Amino acid sequence: MDTAYNQTAFALLPLSFVGFLVNWSVFYSYIRLSSMKHSFGYLSANQAFADAMHSTTFLLYFCPMVLLDQKFMKENSQHCGFVLLMCYELSVFTHFVISINRFCAVWTPFKYKKLFNINNTCVVILMIWVVVGTIDVLIYEYFCHVSYSEQSHSFVFYETVECQFIGWYVDFIKNSITVTIIMILDILTLVGVRQARLSISIKKDNCAISTREGRFLKQTVSQGTVFMLELLTYFVVPKLTEDIVVIFFSTSFAYVAVHVLDGYANW
Repeated sequence: MDTAYNQTAFALLPLSFVGFLVNWSVFYSYIRLSSMKHSFGYLSANQAFADAMHSTTFLLYFCPMVLLDQKFMKENSQHCGFVLLMCYELSVFTHFVISINRFCAVWTPFKYKKLFNINNTCVVILMIWVVVGTIDVLIYEYFCHVSYSEQSHSFVFYETVECQFIGWYVDFIKNSITVTIIMILDILTLVGVRQARLSISIKKDNCAISTREGRFLKQTVSQGTVFMLELLTYFVVPKLTEDIVVIFFSTSFAYVAVHVLDGYANW
């Protein structure tokens, strides 16, 4: 192993560990707090679980595989790649449903409890797992493997026409569109909150609500921006440079960091 490779590999260990602690703590809080026993709490717990599994997989599989140079783990790394991609998409699509949840709570408040009761929410969560899990198993376990690359020290799609198509359209384009829709829904939700506040004219709460609005807008824009930047760096940067360190930090490091930041935003 060269020096640069050692440095970049060790950089993942503390980041994965932080993601492990933060996301499992967030998940535990959501399932333990009685105030979170509602639709939004269940959905947030599901997202936290997906983020926690993503960080855990990097911590317990990727880091030992790279740092200990485990041949067997590298030869079977496509299974780790599948788990990471599935956890990533579970997080993104749960976030998408959370945005719809907040949008409906603001714009259709009288139908919200019927639309997002506990039973419906559990069905939606189950559907996310079944649909994402089934599609990802078919794509990433049978049609196109995403495996660890010794050259870039990151997970890459196989260099076939089918895999390149899947990587660009099924992964990059699809997730980019989803993240964009999430940002639009959250901004529309914020617009609805402001309109409701102005129509009710609660002047004494003006400052407090504005502070919450500002925090919500900042969180929405920052989370969306981070996810978009991660997607861009993962797919674009490796095509522009052959520097191993740059590729590592724009792919594997960014891939872990986005889920750490996602957990921190819900801390």
